[in-house]
Parts: sequence; structure tokens; C-alpha cells
Amino acid sequence: QENWHFGGPPEIPRIGRLNIDTGIVHFLDPAPGTDISVNVESAPAENGELPVKFKGAGKLRKNEFTIEGSAATLLALENADRPYRLDVQAKAGATSAKFNGSIVPARADNVDGSLSVQGRDLSQLYPIVPVPFPWTPPYRLSGNLKHGSGVWSFREFSGKVGESDVTGRFDVDRKNERVMVDADLVAQNLNYKDLGGLVGLPPPTAPPQAMTAAQKKEAAKREVSGRALPTKPYNLEALRVIDAKVQLKGKRFIATDLPLDNLNAVMDLKDGVLKLKPLDFGIAGGHVASALTMDARDKVIKTEGDVTVRSLELKQLVPALKPPKGSAGKVGGRAKFTATGNSVADMLGTSNGEVALISWGGDASELSIVLTNLDLARAAGLLIRGDTNSPIRCVVADFVSINGVMDARTLVVDTEAEKILGDGTIDFAKERYDLKLNAKSKRPSLVALRGPIMIDGSFKTPNVHPAVGPIAARVGTSVGLGILNPLAALLPLIDFGGASDADCRALIAEASGNVQATATAQKAAAK
Repeated sequence: QENWHFGGPPEIPRIGRLNIDTGIVHFLDPAPGTDISVNVESAPAENGELPVKFKGAGKLRKNEFTIEGSAATLLALENADRPYRLDVQAKAGATSAKFNGSIVPARADNVDGSLSVQGRDLSQLYPIVPVPFPWTPPYRLSGNLKHGSGVWSFREFSGKVGESDVTGRFDVDRKNERVMVDADLVAQNLNYKDLGGLVGLPPPTAPPQAMTAAQKKEAAKREVSGRALPTKPYNLEALRVIDAKVQLKGKRFIATDLPLDNLNAVMDLKDGVLKLKPLDFGIAGGHVASALTMDARDKVIKTEGDVTVRSLELKQLVPALKPPKGSAGKVGGRAKFTATGNSVADMLGTSNGEVALISWGGDASELSIVLTNLDLARAAGLLIRGDTNSPIRCVVADFVSINGVMDARTLVVDTEAEKILGDGTIDFAKERYDLKLNAKSKRPSLVALRGPIMIDGSFKTPNVHPAVGPIAARVGTSVGLGILNPLAALLPLIDFGGASDADCRALIAEASGNVQATATAQKAAAK
């Protein structure tokens, strides 16, 4: 029988005071290029406690990294259910962040505090923030950061991204295997150029010193390239690695050459399929409603789009049409297309679909109209007595796109002075125009050369000029007016108003009759 008895386990002695003179914490992770050393020491406070101060430096994912801050005494961690104060600021490359708040090690709802973050490009936060943002201009954001039940929430935040202000909430749910992002963003003042990263464009408003190396490289490439459309491929991994539902509202557009307002966009990304529906905005007193789907589950993205344009004021889109040069009416239309490709340029270069536009009302310079017909006699008279305006009855344009080449099935401008017919193509794959306009005068003239006006050249450097060489034959009605089925479908969408209604409908009926007559003649000739 033992003659000793120790009793129960001894109590761990309670430490009443902890003073760290010189402490070093070293974090090393060679694979991503992280190597950080942090010096830690106690700093006496007025209440007798010994809070901790720390300062360190090194590399974080191959970026120069610094960190410093303060925290409550380490003895406060003895009760893991109580909030532990932590104030920290860190900088990695051009990105810096500051957090003031508390953590609770033993609880799921364990982070609560204010966070401020700024940098050159939100995309550089990946993968520390597990959201593959597109390219952005420099940003500065401040809000409340919380973590609970596997969800990180950045709420009631506000700040700037480029020249746009933004407020809202941003939640990242990491409970499940796939990261889920749920965000609600509002911009009271929005510069649409700050959204260029969504289509692969570097930020045009950022000075070179504020751009990332990748953005500078793309900007330099575009500067010397003859391409106008964005050629940077989308990151397929970024479209597949997370799910997301993001709503963006833009109240007012600033610093823009386009009269835009009231953006409403909802992005739904799930299992590699991105849907933008709605993607609506006001422009030039009218409205554009659209829906876009991008399927990135395969190696090449498949895209579908549907865009409806209602009652745009042309004088807001084309300032040259404002008085005294003329006044403009309204325009409406519809576009539907499918495409394949991993960049905007590739998508448009393979697109198949239809685009139809109708404009009505307003008037334009009679001099510019008669010059379309190279009518030198009437042009000279107008130069002597002064230019006048000629009412525009209707403008009809109908294009069909096959493998990225848009062919003008119908292109006609009807005014009191002239009827201008056009045909040709717009090649998105080669980024080139090949259009010609021919005018038929409604008044007799002694010197009307009746030569076409050419619109050619690249998207980046288009040219408008008279045809070179022998004067080309007038564009045939059957070529210039084409097939009008898409246009007829557009009519119910458009509020013509008054006499313009009759003008446009009469023009479409006339064009339809010409097409039918041509088709009948072709059938007869084939027999």
C-alpha cells in the first residue's frame, strides 16, 4: 500500500503579470514567397497593464511587406471568450490596410472592427481575399469588418474606386467548398471608364505611376496596336472558382462624353455561368435594357446577348445635330447575338445575330445632305445663300452579322431633300469599315455626280471620303433596302408620335414592297 497521496492534478499557477522584453515571431512559407519577421515587446500603460506592441517586415507573396500595431496584454487571452483588442496596420506592395477592433478566439463570431484599405488595383487582393476582382483604378474604402459563422462581412463601407464613389456591403461566405459572394453596391457618382476592367481594359483615368505592372503592359500594348477592341482574355479560373450575386446601381454618371444615368445591373455567377440580367441604364433621355450570358464551363466562352434601345435623343448622342446645325429626333432598336471567344475582341469577331435601328423626327443641314450626293450645283447655291435645314422623315438600319461580319441589309435615310441609300459591311474580326452611301435627289440638279460617299478604314482610324476613281453606280434598291423582318418587329417598341409615325411606317412599307418585287423578279428569272 502506497504511503503517499498527491491528490488531484495541481492547479496551473495564475500569471498576474507578463512582460515581453524582446520577442520575435518568424513566419515562413516558401511556396508563395512569404517570409516575415515580427518583433514583439510589452509597453507599460497607465492602468498598470502591459499591452503588446509589434513591428515587422519581410515579403508577403513576393511583395515587400510591413506590419505594426498594438494589442491588449497577452494575459487577456486567458479568457478566450472575451474580446481581445487588436489595432494593426499593414502594407504589401502598393496595398495598405488598417484594422481597429477586437477578436474573440473561442467564438465563431470572432472579428468585429473598422477596416480601411487602399491600393492600386482591387485584383491584387487575390488570393488573400478569395475573390478574383477585375482590374480597377486606384481605390480607397472604409467600413465595418465582421466575421461570424464562416461569413466575412464588409458592411456600411464607403470610398472611391477611380473617380467613382461607392457605398454598400460585401459578404464572402466560406462555409461551403465553393466561395459565395453576395454584394450590394451603390455609386451616387459613377465614371463608366472605371468599369473598363470588366472588359479587359486598363484604367484610362489612372496616371501611369498609379497603375500596376500588368495594367501598364496592357496600356502600352494597346497604344502601339491597331486594335480598338479589348483583346485581353478573361480569366477562366476566376469565372469558375467562386459563385456570386452582385447588384450595382449607378445614380449619376460623371466625367463622361456619353449622357448616361440610372445604371441597374445584377450579376449572377454560378458554376462557371455568368448572367447579367438586367443590365439596364438610361442614355440620352432614353433607355437601354439588356441581358447577357457568358458560359465559361468549357475552354472557350459561349456568349448570348439581347439589347433593346428605346427613345434615345439623338441630339444628346451627336452634339453636331444640335441647332443651328440641325436638330435630331429619337432612335430605337434591337440587337440579338451569339458569340464564342475569351476576349471581347474574339467574341465580337465571331458574333452571329441581327441589329436593327430606327430613327425618326428632327432635321439636318441640307448642305451636308446634298454633299452626300456630290450635288455640286445645289451645294454651291447653299454656300452662296446660306445653309438651311431639311426635315428628316426616317432613318432605318438593319444589319445581319455572320462570323463577326455585319452586313447592311437595310440602310436608308429619308429627308425632304434626299433619300440616302447605303450598303456594305462592318468587320469586327478585322476591325474595319466598308460602307458606302448614295443619295437620290428629290429635286432636279444640273451637276449631281451621284457618286457614293465611302466610310472605310479601321475602327481606330476610320475615314469618310468620296469614292476614288470612276463614279460608282447608284446602290440598287434591292441591295440598299434588304430584308425588313427585324424592323417590323421593332415597330411596336417605338413611340413615333404624330407625323413621324406615318413617315417611318411608309418608308418601311415602301422598302418591304421593293424587297418583295425584287424577290419576285429573281424567282421569275430563275424559271
